[in-house]
Formats: sequence, structure tokens, C-alpha cells
Amino acid sequence: MKLSLLLFSLFFSLNIFAQRYSNSIGLRFANIGYSQLNAKHFMNASNAVELSLGGNSNYVWMQGNYEWQYNLVDDIDYYFGAGPGFGIVSGNPILQNSSNDRLMFGVNSVLGAEYKLPDYPFTFSFESGPYLQIIPSFSLGWNFGLAARYVLP
Repeated sequence: MKLSLLLFSLFFSLNIFAQRYSNSIGLRFANIGYSQLNAKHFMNASNAVELSLGGNSNYVWMQGNYEWQYNLVDDIDYYFGAGPGFGIVSGNPILQNSSNDRLMFGVNSVLGAEYKLPDYPFTFSFESGPYLQIIPSFSLGWNFGLAARYVLP
């Protein structure tokens, strides 16, 4: 009984102190050589939605993740989540097979850490996780990204 009360209290306290801000916007840099506009919005103390839009000269990509975020230590949170990704590719440098425009769709999962500067309105995060491309063909990959965001008042 005492152990279950302790575990419940620990879980409840993680949920209360997880959120350090409500909204942020900035840049995310991904492993395949492109940058994205990135925004994060907290819906409650531990649930957030993160959206990214970016690409390079050959494609445009949009990624959305639903994330659960919890406090790890003083100014560092950890989070995990998943979501869909959509893109349009012309002369796909990833598949290296066609110069025709094509639609891409996949799903992504992330595990990351976020640092909120204690005295300034900025956050920095690193995340990594698997990606499953579904359209135009099935393939599995690994993504990682670095993000720097400004916390909106």
C-alpha cells in the first residue's frame, strides 16, 4: 500500500511540474541536411503538440508530433511522442530514383531532452527516433534533430 501511494505521488508530481512554458517557436535542424520552422504548444502540464515545416531545394516536409513531456532534473525535461509526416519531393535525393514530383507519407517517433534556460526565454532540445516511410515505398530509417526555440510570452 505504501509503495503504491509513493508511486502515485511520484507520477502525480511529475505531471504537475513538467510544463515550463505554453508556446515556443524557432528552428529545428535535422539529420538529412535541412532546417525547419518549429513550434511547440502545451495543451496541459505534460501534453504538447510540436509542428515542423521545412525542406531544401528538392522537397518540402511537414511533421507533427504529439508528445508527453516530464521533468528530469532542474531545467531539463525529457519527452517522447509520435506523429505523421507529409512531403512533396522533386528529384528525390533520398531515394535517388526519379525526377518526377511525388508525395511522401510516413510516421515518426521521438525520444528527446529539452533544456529551458532558467533566466531567458529560450529552449534547446535534442531528439532521436525511428521513422517509417509508407508512401511511395516502405522503408525504415532513423532521424535526429536539434531545435532552438524562443518561448513566447
